[in-house]
Amino acid sequence: MATQANNQELQEQVSALRKDFGDITETLKSLTSDYAKQGQARVKQSAEQAQKHAQQTITHAQQEVEARPYTSMAVAFGVGVVIGKLLDR
Repeated sequence: MATQANNQELQEQVSALRKDFGDITETLKSLTSDYAKQGQARVKQSAEQAQKHAQQTITHAQQEVEARPYTSMAVAFGVGVVIGKLLDR
């Protein structure tokens, strides 16, 4: 009779452990999901900032080219010559 009581108690403890492991698994899934969402939000925000900065840089460059077209052509020509010389080697 004591053995049956011990077996019953052991089965209850095993069931409790299974439930606890299930709860831990769910908690870990939730934490991982939250962490992933935060990471995605940070990456998205960084990408938006980079895109905005790139657009501002392009706009500024276009304004400079429009303000000084001959200087811009001379710089572009010079850069082309330098790159051409570097690639000839």
